[in-house]
Amino acid sequence: MCRLAAYVGPPAPLSTLLYDPPRSLQVLSYQPRELLYGSVNVDGTGIAWWDEIDQPPLRYVTASPPWSDPNLASLAPRLTGRVQLAAVRGATPDIPFGPANVAPFAHDGVAFVHNGWVGEFRRGTGRALAAALPDDLYAAMDAVSDSMVVFHTLLAHRRNGLDLAGSAVATIAAVADVVFAHGTRSTLNLAVSDGVTVVATRASVNDRLNSLYLARESDRWPGAVVIASEPLDDDQAWQAVPEQHLVRVDVASGQTEIHPL
Repeated sequence: MCRLAAYVGPPAPLSTLLYDPPRSLQVLSYQPRELLYGSVNVDGTGIAWWDEIDQPPLRYVTASPPWSDPNLASLAPRLTGRVQLAAVRGATPDIPFGPANVAPFAHDGVAFVHNGWVGEFRRGTGRALAAALPDDLYAAMDAVSDSMVVFHTLLAHRRNGLDLAGSAVATIAAVADVVFAHGTRSTLNLAVSDGVTVVATRASVNDRLNSLYLARESDRWPGAVVIASEPLDDDQAWQAVPEQHLVRVDVASGQTEIHPL
């Protein structure tokens, strides 16, 4: 499992999600309150951000938790982004450890985080999902994990002409088909952005749903939209995203929509 967060708003330091709030991702790495499985998220830290919206995202990942990476804590207050996706990782059994498997992943201008897992990944579901990928997207995977395959499944749907929200919905449906066929389960909280739109989903197949929250125009982040696995502070602006719903944020306007999947 992991804890994720996304920011859309005026340029803000990367510490906005990782270190600054009372319940920052650093705190959620060792003291999460709403984690479904496991107890900590200390198997990696990552962030992708856009300092220029018309450019691909920048990305920093480490296999260390936020407090022990030798560079991130000093870099984060000095680097800024209008759009940010960040995560702390709790590794799933049978999924390799190391920076290659730390989200956000990035490819073709898109950054992606998956809070969850795909059941029986090593026993059939992973092979079935990967087999449906175009050859070049299969070759683009530089690590083997359920989250990486889900990400490239989303990229395949986007290539077929769907927008980012439609690609997320189609990806969840594709994973659900494979999961049902193998008689297993999956949790599919996704956060994805192309720098123009941010999409987050709260979804699962045959399982409980991970938590997901949304804050708009909060005291801490005026003029911004923040999405996170758990509230990053005690502001009353946080609202739970309904189960099996999708959040879409337009970066240029900040307009936010919530739709059923």
